[in-house]
Amino acid sequence: MKAQLQQYMQENGMTQIQVANAIGKSVAVVNQYLKGTYKGKTEEVDEAVGRLIGRHRDKVVERRFNGEFVNTYAAERCLDAVAIAHIEGEISVITGAAGLGKTKALKRYVEMNPETLLIEVEPSCSPKVLLKNLCQQLGLSEIGLNHDLFERICGRLVAGRLLIVDEAELLSTKSLEYIRRIHDLTGCGVVLAGMPRLIINLKGKYGELDQLYSRVGIACDLGNSLSEEDIGLLAEKGLGRQDFNTALFKASQGNARRLNKLMRGVIRVAEMHGREIDERLIQSYANMLIK
Repeated sequence: MKAQLQQYMQENGMTQIQVANAIGKSVAVVNQYLKGTYKGKTEEVDEAVGRLIGRHRDKVVERRFNGEFVNTYAAERCLDAVAIAHIEGEISVITGAAGLGKTKALKRYVEMNPETLLIEVEPSCSPKVLLKNLCQQLGLSEIGLNHDLFERICGRLVAGRLLIVDEAELLSTKSLEYIRRIHDLTGCGVVLAGMPRLIINLKGKYGELDQLYSRVGIACDLGNSLSEEDIGLLAEKGLGRQDFNTALFKASQGNARRLNKLMRGVIRVAEMHGREIDERLIQSYANMLIK
């Protein structure tokens, strides 16, 4: 097992510290184990190393799954809404249930247009955090009051740029107001993407965001699930075959995220047991996923 660990470390560029952290042993134990001078229970280290290499083998198996971007109809709608906001300097809103591929489509657009600013909102994102994030992406100083940061951002952004905010339903009313003013003063396009409640948030509880909502040029609603055709495209790309499209559509419930978990799991289980993928295996693994 020592020779296997040495080969594993060499192939993956791992240090003794990384191995120690991965198997829950001290660096000294790993060092002595590799030198053949370890006086403790060598079989315990052998087992830990075996599990480490086994997990890596499972990851290699997973590479059979192709998770590259797929230009589904839903993705096309997202990309169209983003492009319109960029070209026209408009505000586009993209909503839909979780797991439909919104984030993948947004990141695809950023790959094709690297000058685009992308903010992925965290639950604790305050107006200050939002403005500092924008300053950081624009190469501006993050020091100062919110007004100072806002002024710097507006001084740098110009028409022709695009700001994408993912999971925008987590933004506070104040943060949304800052985005509206940045749009108004700079003419840059804005895309707000998130869960369906984003539309409700944009209206404001008491109509306090009417100025923002009235500026929305495009509202792209992806609904609650993907079409069978879209799921088929994703399944064919993921598995490299299309004979299980119908079974995968039913098992995934039209959700791209669930589909990806399902395909990865099916590939791994099939490899672990040396069996072929079939509809029974797909249904069996689907039953283990959270509904």
